[in-house]
Amino acid sequence: MSSTLDTVNALLEPLGLKVTHAYNDIFFVEHNLFLVLDSQEEGTLFLCFNQECSPDKAALAALTLYAQADELGLELGLSGTYTMEEIAGQEIKLHFHPQQTVKEDHANGKTH
Repeated sequence: MSSTLDTVNALLEPLGLKVTHAYNDIFFVEHNLFLVLDSQEEGTLFLCFNQECSPDKAALAALTLYAQADELGLELGLSGTYTMEEIAGQEIKLHFHPQQTVKEDHANGKTH
C-alpha cells in the first residue's frame, strides 16, 4: 500500500465504507461507527468504537475488519470507545475511553 490512508480504505472495503476525514493518526469513517487509529508501527492499526454504536453492529464490524486485516497482513487491535463533543465553530473534541468496550458502555446504561 502506498499510504496509511490507502491501507485503511482497503481495510474498510468489505464493509462498503470509506475514510471521510483524516487528522494526524486518526481516520474518521463514514457513519461514525468507529475510528481507525494509526499506531505509528507499520502494519498495525487500532479500532475505537463510538459509544453510541450498538454492540451487535460493533461485533459484526469488528469480525469483518479482523478478517480483512488478516487477509491484508495487518495487525488490528481494539482501543476502547470514544464520544464526540461539538465545540464553538465547526470543531469537535474527541473523548477517548481506552479501557471501555461498547458492550460495557451499554450495560452501564450510558447512552451519550
